Amino acid sequence: MTERITLADDPDLAHLIDLLDMLRGPEVTSLWGEGDHSIGEKFASRLRPILNGQGRAQDVDYLAVYVLKYLGKDNTHIPEEQITKWLRGVNGLPAAGHAWVEDATRTAWTLVTRYSLPRWRLTDRDGTPGEHWLATP
Repeated sequence: MTERITLADDPDLAHLIDLLDMLRGPEVTSLWGEGDHSIGEKFASRLRPILNGQGRAQDVDYLAVYVLKYLGKDNTHIPEEQITKWLRGVNGLPAAGHAWVEDATRTAWTLVTRYSLPRWRLTDRDGTPGEHWLATP
């Protein structure tokens, strides 16, 4: 897939961006870290092309993987308590932080499977979904 993907093309991507907008921005280094190798810079490197209408499947896929890795449930990078603390407008309400993590994780997983699944299929098959279940041992 080499075509550009915009927020208008994929409502799940648009929803994930909306969720990320609920968090404080990259200026909050206590959340995102500092420098060229910070978690915030990893997100920005994939968000910029998407938000500028130049995003490709690889950008969406990496962004979704970053959400799973850095913001997903039970990750070791940015815990749910930090997400709750930096969510706009919820005043530290734990249930809101938990709901955000669940929603972001579910949405990110939807995007990862949409844009990565073709690469994950066994290479010796033609890519027909479920084909290997039909083969007899």
